[in-house]
Amino acid sequence: MKTACTLPNLHRGWLTFIAVLLLLTSCQSATQTPERTLLGADEIQHSRTPTATLTPTPRLWYTFAPSSLPAVTAVPSPAPRMDIPDDVQVWLFLGSDQPAPYPGRTQAVHLAFVNTRLSKASVISIPSSLFVYLPGYTMQRLNTAYALGGMSLVRETLAYNFGVDADRFIVADPQSFTWLVEDLGGLDVSVILPIRDGCNGLAAGLHSMNGKKTLCYVSYLSAEDEVDRTRRQQQILQLLFTKLVQNGRLVQLPVLYASYQAHLDTNFSLAELLLHVPLFLRLGDPARLTYYLLGWNELEKWQLPDATQTTVLLPKPEAVTAIFAQALADVLKPSPLSEIVLTYEVQLTQAAAATQTGLPQTPFATRTATTMLTPTRTSTPQPGITSTPTRTQVPTAIFPTPYPVTTLEPTDLPLYP
Repeated sequence: MKTACTLPNLHRGWLTFIAVLLLLTSCQSATQTPERTLLGADEIQHSRTPTATLTPTPRLWYTFAPSSLPAVTAVPSPAPRMDIPDDVQVWLFLGSDQPAPYPGRTQAVHLAFVNTRLSKASVISIPSSLFVYLPGYTMQRLNTAYALGGMSLVRETLAYNFGVDADRFIVADPQSFTWLVEDLGGLDVSVILPIRDGCNGLAAGLHSMNGKKTLCYVSYLSAEDEVDRTRRQQQILQLLFTKLVQNGRLVQLPVLYASYQAHLDTNFSLAELLLHVPLFLRLGDPARLTYYLLGWNELEKWQLPDATQTTVLLPKPEAVTAIFAQALADVLKPSPLSEIVLTYEVQLTQAAAATQTGLPQTPFATRTATTMLTPTRTSTPQPGITSTPTRTQVPTAIFPTPYPVTTLEPTDLPLYP
């Protein structure tokens, strides 16, 4: 018989929301379903064939290229490959300092172990100036890997220095980060250490930040204190994720993905993200998501022996290995679901129902325009030259009232030292 592309009733629960979004995203034409044939006992006996035993294909590991440039310090041996179960994936979140499509330095580096079966995750935040070996190049800061060789070099660098490979990744540019904060209605950020000479001054205490202010907060670097900046980045990462899963905001995931896609480098598809919605809701439980930071117990300052006198961070191998091992161990322990997850599920179900019935939406901040940002270019891109994103109309039933976003100027930073 033929199956039609119809939307199921939303009263069946929040899981139906995922089916709705998947149908809206990629509704395929009707297909033929073969009729079942009932077999007798004799026919069943003769039709049986030996069942093949499926053996999982082992994941290949890297063959690391030797250094092609002189190194200012000894190149360490490759880190042992971590034994990561099949249920656990490694996700990588990077923040570039240049607008897409230009590959800039990744001043934010956050690696996550995600157990998709147990719905648990742990995040390790890594200072971007960590001085590591870039396979095929030389000893250099971690933040230069993406600019030198794209995501392939980033993955090799992580494999060589930490023994892990990234299954999924997202590289966001400054504009997409700013849009996300604005689309979530801003963030209430508790500033622990005051910032006096940047971001128009931020005293200790609670601050309501828009996208531009938040970007400054996670980018500001004082006295080469990379660990403090990474801690601030991790704080904002927690706030963003928590706010995203609250109040049914995940119902806007398809539109957000389409809006930011030109400003992201990612191997996540929209369909995959939608299938992970139950996982995201469960990770909204603080007990199921832990955070680690490579700090002063795992790192030490070192000054480059050249005229620049640049200070970088060298890893303490044993301490770093212990952090990675603990982060992986955390996601292998089952945990009961808390009531907060049920609250998020109800909120998402209600938001999905409201979207389909045309009821007013309130997940995002009040907007003052009726268009959405989509990047366009009128000339061939050249390094150092950027164009201003323009706007096109978006169906208000999906994304009710978009608003203008401030465009940030790119920072021209030298790749070396």
